[in-house]
Formats: sequence, C-alpha cells, structure tokens
Amino acid sequence: MVFETYPWKQDLQRRRSLIIKHNTEERFDSNFDATYTILEKCVFYSAFIIRKLIDCGSKLSDEADKYAITVKAIKPIKHISYMNRWPEEDSHDWENEKAVILTGKRLCNSLIHSYIFFFEFAENGSAGGFCVSSDFDKNKMLYKVMLADWLNYITFIATDDIVSLSTKYDEKEKGHIIVKKERGCR
Repeated sequence: MVFETYPWKQDLQRRRSLIIKHNTEERFDSNFDATYTILEKCVFYSAFIIRKLIDCGSKLSDEADKYAITVKAIKPIKHISYMNRWPEEDSHDWENEKAVILTGKRLCNSLIHSYIFFFEFAENGSAGGFCVSSDFDKNKMLYKVMLADWLNYITFIATDDIVSLSTKYDEKEKGHIIVKKERGCR
C-alpha cells in the first residue's frame, strides 16, 4: 500500500521528462548504451509505479484503473526461449501486426514480467516505441507500443486525482468496499 500518491506521481513525471530529454538522435549517437539504459529504466520504473498505484485500490480513479492503450500484437513464428529471445527477421510475423487494446495494468504487468523487451527506432534516430512480451506471453504474443502512447499514459496517471469516492458496506466482506472513484485532474 502506498500512503501518499503525490511523490510517486512526481517521480512518474520525472521519468517522462527523462524519456523526452534523452530520446534524441544526438544522445543515441554520443552514447547509445547509456541512452538506451536511461530510457529502459524509465519505462520499467514507470510501469512499476503505475502498477503499484493501481494495486492500492483506492489511489487512482476508475478511469485510471480502466485506462486502455491500442498496441500492435505480433505472433511469434519461432519458439521463444532463453537462447532464442532476440528479434530476428524470422522470429515473429512482422508483416501481420494486429491492432489490439490492452489495459494499462496488463501492459505494466507485461513490462514488469518481461521476457522480451527492446526499443524500435524511428527514421530520425530516436526510439519511436518498444516491444514487450512477458514470460507468460512470450510464445503467444509480442506487443508493440508507441512511445508517445506510453508517455500519454504516464501523464494520465500522474495527473489523476480522486475528487469523489463512494463506498458501501458489504456483508460478505464484513466491511466497506469502494464502488466508485471519480476522476479529477491537476
């Protein structure tokens, strides 16, 4: 359980700013490994923070809990294993990407439990998106996420505030349960 969300949401905004600051052709050209690692850490840290806030139950609005992102789903052609986990021309059905909708929480879970993760680069030399597959999904699906969509999700969560919360007593639970969390934003 997170006591106060504000410091966590501030850290989300910092991660977002770091991605924007470092995701340039110049940064990748000057030190590819360091820049890649900064972006990678920002994506993973932000996924952990968001998932933690969602799991707290009462810290984000219903809209934040249900936030959905359109991603591309790509089926693997080869069996994905420890020795065969890096993308190759014949590893996935790259020609038949399919648009699917994932909840933000599901995407965070895929990142936290990632078996495959890599950035895809745009023509301008910056990362345009990333691909991820969890240890559970590795032989089912690889998800391609546009970095702009991930940044929008970070912003949505970081600016989410509950302005009204409704509860009711649940006899089975022998306590109050949350039935509605209305969104406001900063």
